[in-house]
Amino acid sequence: MQVSRRESSEEGRVRLYEQVRAVPYATDGAHDGESLLVVGRGDCLAKAGYLLAGLRAQGLVARPVRWLYLLPPRPDEVYGLRSREDVHTAVEVWLAGRWVMVDATFDPPLAAVGFTVGQWDGATDTAPACEPAGPLWRPGEGPPPMPRGHGTGPDPGGPAYRTAFNRWLRDVRAAGEA
Repeated sequence: MQVSRRESSEEGRVRLYEQVRAVPYATDGAHDGESLLVVGRGDCLAKAGYLLAGLRAQGLVARPVRWLYLLPPRPDEVYGLRSREDVHTAVEVWLAGRWVMVDATFDPPLAAVGFTVGQWDGATDTAPACEPAGPLWRPGEGPPPMPRGHGTGPDPGGPAYRTAFNRWLRDVRAAGEA
């Protein structure tokens, strides 16, 4: 059977997306696309960076997109933070004359605790992994979003939260394998 170039391209985009989505999400892993597969886990910056580079390598025009969102209410250490606001990063790709949102942040086991695990058909928007709590930002649109309290001194709950959050993510995955 002959596969058209368009079908082949969509298949390649979907395969890339699923590869990135399958990498475990963690804030104590890679923070850039170049090291995502080496480290074997990463945050939204790493996963978006890898996806962005892969889409561009396929000859597509793609850009990062960011927005403020609220951290999930688990684990309890989140309440030690000055603010639950954080910045999420995903990708937009130019397809069929419009920008399409592509967000591969959360790996499939995290759906068990209510995280939005996207599905992509290679042509239409995915659901955002994190619900926007402000406008979307794109390169060239002024300064990127910044959570309240960011850059105003040490965050007393930050390290404890990150440690507890990543432990919780590992526990969620382990419970799904049991």
